[in-house]
Amino acid sequence: MLVSIASENEQIDSQHDDIILQIKNISKSFPGVLALNDVSIDIKKGEILAILGENGAGKSTLMKILSGLYQYDKGKILIDKHWFQNDVSNNNLSEIQFNEPLDAIKLGIGQVYQHFQLVGPFSVGENITLGKEFTKNKVKLGPINIPLNPLIDEKETNLQIEELSKKFGLPIDPSILVEDLPIGLKQRTEILKQLYREAELLILDEPTAVLTPTEVDELFKTMRSLKESGKSIIFISHKLKESLEIADRIVVLRKGEVVGETFPGSISEKELAEMLVGRRLLSTLERENIPIGKPILSVSNLNLLLNEEEDNEDLHKNILKDVNFKIHQNQIVGVIGVQGNGQSELLDCLVGMKKPTSGEIKLSIEEEVNLINFSTLDILTSSVAYIPEDRNIQGLILDLNLSENSWLAFHGFNKLTKISSIQQDQNIFQKLLLPLKKMKKIAMNIVNNYEVKTPSIYSSMRNLSGGNQQKVLIGREFAKNPDLIIAAEPTRGVDIGVMEKVHLELIQQRDNGSGVLLVSSDLDEIFKLSDYILIMYEGQIVGQGNLSDMDLDQISQLMTFGKQIMEDNK
Repeated sequence: MLVSIASENEQIDSQHDDIILQIKNISKSFPGVLALNDVSIDIKKGEILAILGENGAGKSTLMKILSGLYQYDKGKILIDKHWFQNDVSNNNLSEIQFNEPLDAIKLGIGQVYQHFQLVGPFSVGENITLGKEFTKNKVKLGPINIPLNPLIDEKETNLQIEELSKKFGLPIDPSILVEDLPIGLKQRTEILKQLYREAELLILDEPTAVLTPTEVDELFKTMRSLKESGKSIIFISHKLKESLEIADRIVVLRKGEVVGETFPGSISEKELAEMLVGRRLLSTLERENIPIGKPILSVSNLNLLLNEEEDNEDLHKNILKDVNFKIHQNQIVGVIGVQGNGQSELLDCLVGMKKPTSGEIKLSIEEEVNLINFSTLDILTSSVAYIPEDRNIQGLILDLNLSENSWLAFHGFNKLTKISSIQQDQNIFQKLLLPLKKMKKIAMNIVNNYEVKTPSIYSSMRNLSGGNQQKVLIGREFAKNPDLIIAAEPTRGVDIGVMEKVHLELIQQRDNGSGVLLVSSDLDEIFKLSDYILIMYEGQIVGQGNLSDMDLDQISQLMTFGKQIMEDNK
């Protein structure tokens, strides 16, 4: 239940008459952790406020307090009821307390989470109105309408959604199933769901994390449109350049405290990054001009057919079409493309998760082998490092502890455990003790080198934040001293400091003779690290070459339209 504490009303003075919500001296602790310490932030009418911070800085905790999921230990939250609730009798900032998420929703605070809260088999309209549906078959009893075996009024639902879409400039077909939508339109559905519930303050949690450059542009247009309509927006992000582009004001959190407030026009990206981490950062990545070595990975005429077992050829779908490329020693090859154009399937084929319909994947280290004939376990316990795009499904076992997860890449890895060299007559305890000692050493190195925030190396992975889980995964894979690194979104969800370290290590691995395949939706990351790029469109490589020989406009057109359309436009 929403609690308003009238006795704590505070008069808005003339210099603060644009504040609609005030977070005042908020503190929140968990066992052994002070998540927020005396945090104070003002949110103003019709502004986009970016809140930046590394993993563990307190952003998520603060947003969960604002959305009613957490209760704070100390401090207060004040709101302008006149703005939120059209309460013309109240021109004061009033203290408010959220006891559950419904309280925040009723007040007018709506959050769009990084992982969308949508029902795939439902239509756009059904998702937007879920829990607040238009129904028919009502009978009138006195002054109220009572549903009689109520059915959802689909026509009225679609009409209301169309009006809402038009009002805020967010066109979408309410009849389409959500599972058939691209990522950008799923996000638009989430935003409309909050606007349908009359949200006045929108919290967007890492909203660009899964979007293409084109979708990011569309999102920013939406945010500016919402701002012009009078809405206020809190923009949570790791991406400094985007925050500088879209925000009116920027607040920086570090270790649970507000360490700075600034404006996009008065700070550079590098200065903002240093405010975030509390130390100086390298201005550029130093890359030696090293000639490429022999090919490590050769992919030839790779094809992957979906529904291959179906007799009806109309159901067949070519996911990968005649894919050809090589990765050499001392080379980073970047793969870019709009999400869903075969990048994930290519990775699955390379690590044995999917068997190609035809083609070859040859790994050349001590001898040449065709990876198509090997299992995923065989590939990943060799000198191939793999950082998957979904760490929770393919990279980690969340019910195991950190130490056990650090050992997964070395299970059966002969050069590390040397178990096979132990004589049969030795004590079985010694056989077990050696890998346990190695496990502890690897885990401790990962925790120290990547600054993993954990009470113990024996803590469950499930209890670590997403960013710390990613650190464990990256540290484990790099500890293998691999000849080939396959990295998908390696810095998604990690701190700037760790991102810098990952970038430096990828360059170091490349300089030491490794080949790297880098798949990333962050074009800045691709451009910063890659020697050579592949551009994918509808399962094909439609463009490739040395990065120095390609310009951004050419790359953008190939990503968006593909080779055939480009040729037609010539």
